[in-house]
Amino acid sequence: MSDRTSLFELKEKAKWSRDPEEKRIAIKELSTFGQAAIPQLEEILNITAYEDIKTACAEAIKVILANSKEGSESNLTAAADTVGAKSQKKEE
Repeated sequence: MSDRTSLFELKEKAKWSRDPEEKRIAIKELSTFGQAAIPQLEEILNITAYEDIKTACAEAIKVILANSKEGSESNLTAAADTVGAKSQKKEE
């Protein structure tokens, strides 16, 4: 499966899944693609009505941009873990 297909499928899952946890997982996975995922994350952010999903997207974008400024694309998995942890804390 190509990156383009993966990005599209994850974006669609994050936008249209009925399961909020599945949406968060898709956002977390999207964030591992780095800057290539920013347009998809922005689209999800603009379409969703759920604040926790908006927050997860905003956090993912923030972490990706911070990592790219530092030049540490290798930290994208850590970024995804950060995004996942922050979105779970918001639920509690």
